Amino acid sequence: MPAPRSIFVTPLPCRTHRRDFRYTSAAHQRAVRRRNINPWELPNYTIEEAGRWLHVPLSTMYYWVIGEANLAPLTTVYSRRPILLSFKNLVECFVLEGLRNTHGISLQAIRRSVEDLRLRNESKYPLADCQLCTLGDTVYMANNDEPLIKLASHGQQGFKEILNPFLKRVERNTEGMAKILFPFTSKQHMRTPTTAPRPVVIDPNVSFGMPVLVNSRISTAFLLSRKKGGASVPQLAADYGRSEAEIEEALELEEAA
Repeated sequence: MPAPRSIFVTPLPCRTHRRDFRYTSAAHQRAVRRRNINPWELPNYTIEEAGRWLHVPLSTMYYWVIGEANLAPLTTVYSRRPILLSFKNLVECFVLEGLRNTHGISLQAIRRSVEDLRLRNESKYPLADCQLCTLGDTVYMANNDEPLIKLASHGQQGFKEILNPFLKRVERNTEGMAKILFPFTSKQHMRTPTTAPRPVVIDPNVSFGMPVLVNSRISTAFLLSRKKGGASVPQLAADYGRSEAEIEEALELEEAA
């Protein structure tokens, strides 16, 4: 009895086959599918990782991501079983924490602003895909050189007086969509966003979107593993040509409670 033949082979040419047609391997098919996935929307982070890097309690993260019985979530996750967040989810949670904790904007006002953003913008991730700024307890949409749009108040316009330093840690492309994120390495830095250091970056196109030292592919998780293996901060700094302060900040991000 002849051995079974895999379908993932290039068939022999014959009159019934087009010469430009061929079967491809399963690996090639997976690679083709991967190229069609937007790296900024790829489900890549656990809710625990996101909460640790953003210094947000898990209960708050679940509220934002899952919602409650009568309240919709404030961000749209790609995967719920298991719960996995994309880079855009990460940015939306970062913005939510800035509005809630740093600026003291009430959750009700944030929810109204998010609902208004969704009406004005077709994006599933308006907090990541729209430029925002705040003035007092009000959230504004800031699109390029246009006047500010006051959210949740019938679209009143304001002056572009400030672009908050907290929100400036999200770098955007020319369309205003989030491209990379500089997380705060410690919760204390969130109180002084203007002077907070930026030694760590999260970029979906670098090291699978894991936090790394700026201008490198050295992940914060790898630095922590080396520290647990006995490497000291001075040794790590010497090995990778970085300052001890940068190494300490990167480790603090990974060791955050």
